[in-house]
Amino acid sequence: MSSHEFPPPPPVEPPVDISATDGGGSIPLGLGIGLLVTGLGAFGPFLSVPLEGVGLLALWLIPLVLVVGIGLTIRPTTRRTGVGILVGFAIGLVVSAGTCIYLLSTAEFG
Repeated sequence: MSSHEFPPPPPVEPPVDISATDGGGSIPLGLGIGLLVTGLGAFGPFLSVPLEGVGLLALWLIPLVLVVGIGLTIRPTTRRTGVGILVGFAIGLVVSAGTCIYLLSTAEFG
């Protein structure tokens, strides 16, 4: 058997600091904003029954928070806040849908 020399291993690159490239903003802040605005958009029409026109304006909060969340996620300086808003939006939709189903299932009609 002859001894073979193996080539040297390739150079190893230093690890990349993910936090430096992740963008700016605050995920908890965005999460709170997303939950609050989605909750107001989902339940605003019921809370503002005496104020007739305000209920329809509250419905516009749902697509607005989605557009703002996407817009903030695109910019690197506000990426974390945008991600938090989108996560809060998704959680807010699930919670508001569950609340709506509960209220409809326990309501007595007629």
